[in-house]
Amino acid sequence: MAPFSTINFFTFLLFFIFSASSNASPTALVAPIHFDAATSFYTMKLLPPSPSGSSPLILDLDNSNLWRDCVDPVPYSSPTFRPLLCNETAACAAAQSCTSNICGPAGCYDTCNEVGLAYPACSNYTCASWASISTIWTMGTSVWRDTIALPSTDGHQVLSKVVIPDFAFLCTDDTLLKGAEGKIPTGVVGGAGLSRNPIALPSQISSKIPAVSRKFGYCLPSSTTRPGVIFFGDGPYVFQPGIDVSTLLRYTPIVSFSKEADSYFLQVKSISVAGVPLAIDSSLLDIKRNKTSRSYVGGTRFSSSVPYTQLTPVIYNSLISEFKKAAIAQGIKQVAAVSPFDLCFDASTATFSRVGYNVPQIDIALKGSGKSKTEIWQIYGANSVILVNKDVFCLAFRPTGEYESRSIVIGTYQQHEAFFQFDLVANRLGFLPSLPLIKTGCSNFKFS
Repeated sequence: MAPFSTINFFTFLLFFIFSASSNASPTALVAPIHFDAATSFYTMKLLPPSPSGSSPLILDLDNSNLWRDCVDPVPYSSPTFRPLLCNETAACAAAQSCTSNICGPAGCYDTCNEVGLAYPACSNYTCASWASISTIWTMGTSVWRDTIALPSTDGHQVLSKVVIPDFAFLCTDDTLLKGAEGKIPTGVVGGAGLSRNPIALPSQISSKIPAVSRKFGYCLPSSTTRPGVIFFGDGPYVFQPGIDVSTLLRYTPIVSFSKEADSYFLQVKSISVAGVPLAIDSSLLDIKRNKTSRSYVGGTRFSSSVPYTQLTPVIYNSLISEFKKAAIAQGIKQVAAVSPFDLCFDASTATFSRVGYNVPQIDIALKGSGKSKTEIWQIYGANSVILVNKDVFCLAFRPTGEYESRSIVIGTYQQHEAFFQFDLVANRLGFLPSLPLIKTGCSNFKFS
C-alpha cells in the first residue's frame, strides 16, 4: 500500500497547490509566442515546474502532444514524474495494446530495457505515442505524467500562476532534437502540440480545468524582439489600447480529415487578386482520393511551420500572373527575381500604409459558418509581399514541393499580425485578417 499512498499524497498536494495558486478556477491561460527569423519557427514557454522548465517549445499545430528531450544534456528529474501505464486507466486499457486515443498506435514501451536510452525512470509497460517536429521528424516514445504551469488571464492581463498536476507528456531521447539541429531555434527542448488530439495542450488543459473551454487563439508576431500571444480558453482577448478581438472574429468550419486527424483543414472556395478570381479547377480545393496513386490529395491545410503559403503549381502560376498584371497596372515596376521568390518589384515604386505596401489585394474566400455562405480573408501588403533588401520586395508565396499532397498550405507569413481562434467544440476557425488595420498588433497584449 505504500506506493499507492505516496502517489495519493502527491496528487493531493498538487491539487492543493493548484487551488492555492489560482484562488478561483481560471477561465483562460496565456503564454507569449516568440518568432525565430533564422528558422521561421515560433516558440512558447510554460512556467516551472513544467517538464520543459522555462525553456522554449516549438509551437506545432500538427503535433498531438507536449513532448521534451528527457536525456540531454542531463536526465530529466522530478519528484512528481511517473509513467502512464498501459493498464492503469480506462483511456489506456485498449486490449492492452495501447491503441486508444491517448496512447496512439505506437504500442506499449519498455523504458527499462531499451539499449542506449538512459530514461530518467524505469517502466516496462508504459503507454507510447508519437513525438514529432512539424510532421517532418517523428519517433515513437513513452508517455509520462508531471506537473505543468501557465499564467491565467482575464483576457486583459496576466493574473496568477496555475499549476496543473498529472499532465501527460512524452519523454524522448535526443534523436529528434539532434536530427533537427540547426533547423530549429536555439534552446528548444521539445514541442507544444496544438492539435485536436485528447493529449494535446488545448484538450488536456480543458479536461484538467473544466472552466477553460476547449478553444485556443493565437497571434503570431512579425517582430523577433516583441512577443505575440497564445490563449487557452475563450475570450475576451484584449490588445492595447483596449480592443477585444474576440468580438470581431469571422468564422469558417474546420474540415475533418480522418487520415490526418492531427492537422487543421479549411474549405477554400476561391482566390482573387484585385477583385479578379484566379482560374482554379475547383476539384483542387477539396480533399479527394487519387485513383492512380490511391493517396488523398487536394484541399487546404493550416500550418504553424511552413513559412510562406504554398500553392500547387497551377494555382501558383495563376496567382503570379494576376498579381504581376495588377501590380504593373498600379505603376509598380517589376525587377529581377530574388531567390527563393519568383516575382519581385522595385519598392520605391509602391507607396506604404499601416498594412504594408499598397499592392494588389489578395482575397481568399472561405466557406462561411452558420448563415454566412462565404467569409473573405483579405491579405494586404504586409502579408502578401516581403522586403528582401532595401530596394526590392517580392510576392511571399511559394509553389508546393514534389511530395506535398495538399493544394494549398497556409503559411505563417500570411498569419503575421492576424488573430486566429481554434474552437475545438464548434469545430470552426475564427479569424481577424489584420490587427494593424484596427490600430493594434500581436505584441500589444499586456504581459506586464
